[in-house]
Amino acid sequence: HPHISEKELEFIESNAPTTEGAEDLPWKVLITNKPLWAIGVAHFCSNYSLFVFLSWLPIFINERLGVEFSSVGYLAMLPHLTSFVFLNLGGIFGDFLIKKGFKLIVVRKLCNTIGFGGAAVCLALIPSFETITEVMTIMCLGNALSGMAAGGFIVNHADIGPKYTGTLMGITNMLGAIPGIIGVYLSGLILNTTNSWDAVFYVVAGVMFFGMVFYLLFASVEKQFD
Repeated sequence: HPHISEKELEFIESNAPTTEGAEDLPWKVLITNKPLWAIGVAHFCSNYSLFVFLSWLPIFINERLGVEFSSVGYLAMLPHLTSFVFLNLGGIFGDFLIKKGFKLIVVRKLCNTIGFGGAAVCLALIPSFETITEVMTIMCLGNALSGMAAGGFIVNHADIGPKYTGTLMGITNMLGAIPGIIGVYLSGLILNTTNSWDAVFYVVAGVMFFGMVFYLLFASVEKQFD
């Protein structure tokens, strides 16, 4: 391409998917690798928030905000539409920082911290608001910030194992499916025990904060599987 810089070309060549066949990876190597666990834990925590929202948000809007079920769908889709937009922008933001010369590990951890930390703060603030407009605004803001993680853990598989990106994504996605059971059940248990929506959001905020810290501590962009 006539307008591509040498730095961009070098980045593309060093990070492009390989055409060589990949050997099987021993499970022991996989389950003892900290950078892979960093991605897996982040995937779990991100999906914990996702599944709780998917399952309980319509009920929350109806019970806590007093919106009729006939109108709940319109409000419930707003945070998810926000996620759709900002997940794309998050990837663009990450690429922009890389082109500006930021180290790849800095970009991954920065994007992930903005995504998880921003979402955690917004989730923790939800109980402080009362009106429909306020609550939905802070929810959408949280989902917008969480979209920045598209430049973080979501693409980190390709950094640590270019030959095994599909396998690694499959492993962390398996971990990410677990909250579909645990998160939904635990939220229902909290509601039945405490009758408090506030507690549900505090737990989700705590999970997101934990995911942020764990990723900060153990994430890497060095090739782990080659």
